[in-house]
Amino acid sequence: MWGKTIQIGHIGEPEVRTNDKGKTYVRFGVNMAKKSTDEAMWLNCIIGGRFAEVMKDRLMRGQLVFVEGALSFRKAQNGTVYTNLMVDTCRILRDPRSANGSAGDGEEDGEIPF
Repeated sequence: MWGKTIQIGHIGEPEVRTNDKGKTYVRFGVNMAKKSTDEAMWLNCIIGGRFAEVMKDRLMRGQLVFVEGALSFRKAQNGTVYTNLMVDTCRILRDPRSANGSAGDGEEDGEIPF
């Protein structure tokens, strides 16, 4: 059985880790609340491998992102079940660092580029 999950939301603070074998992982939460006035509902997201190496310097808190991947479930010894999204695709839709709030190269002047 195979399933895919797609989420769009603002991310929390990304955390970069490296395991014993030298593989890099980026872990972050995506807020899935429908409105800014709703209570935050976080989905844990994990990016691994070469994609994590590329994304670790690009992701920052507050960005609006599109993430796509497979859900992973893990049961801890105390009985708590943790749900993670193992990310295959991550696209930055809106970046608060840019002047106009979009994820471009900053050269847009309000005109359509084509």
